[in-house]
Amino acid sequence: MTKNIYYVSGLGADERVFTFLKIENANETFIKWLEPNKKESLDSYSKRLIDQIDRSKPIILIGVSFGGIVVQEIAKHIQVEKLIIISSVKSFKDYGLNLKLASFTKIYKIVPSFILKWSNKLTADYYFGTESKEESKLLNAIINDTDERFMVWAIDKIMQWKNFSQAKYNIIHIQGSKDRIFTNRNIDNTIWIKGGGHFMIVNKANEISDIINQSLAKM
Repeated sequence: MTKNIYYVSGLGADERVFTFLKIENANETFIKWLEPNKKESLDSYSKRLIDQIDRSKPIILIGVSFGGIVVQEIAKHIQVEKLIIISSVKSFKDYGLNLKLASFTKIYKIVPSFILKWSNKLTADYYFGTESKEESKLLNAIINDTDERFMVWAIDKIMQWKNFSQAKYNIIHIQGSKDRIFTNRNIDNTIWIKGGGHFMIVNKANEISDIINQSLAKM
């Protein structure tokens, strides 16, 4: 049976990061980012994304990085058959010390958006764990295409996200053992990809595809 899969990409990225996955018997839809309203909450924003989902058929949500947070918020408002997050977190307790400190100090709020984007380009290969010139080129293209206003809004939502009271659904959480952004190595109920970095949806795509296909085959 064909599965209806909805993908939500990482911060500012688009469907390019999902093109390396090979999911069997899938009708794939890529959720498009919307421009956030002024001071819009993540809950409100996630509800607006639901308009892109056909709720008359069983829904499978797959989110990477920030998209993994967003699909969890979406699933609080609609019936979801399967929820898969990649290179992401399930709650604030999953954050590493680096992000917890940034959240508590709110240092990210005093950095202008153009500096954030410039510094991202300088450090992206290290933090994302790219493994080739082609991957680096793709990552930098994604960063170049990222809207600065959206980036600032999304970073703020990541830093404020708690999710201590998680929705009652089973999450398949796929995480890289060498992720340098979400650095906590003690996350519960996680499928670990050995050597996987934050960009493993590209360079570990076959391994991730196998995990997803095996999970969907059980439905």
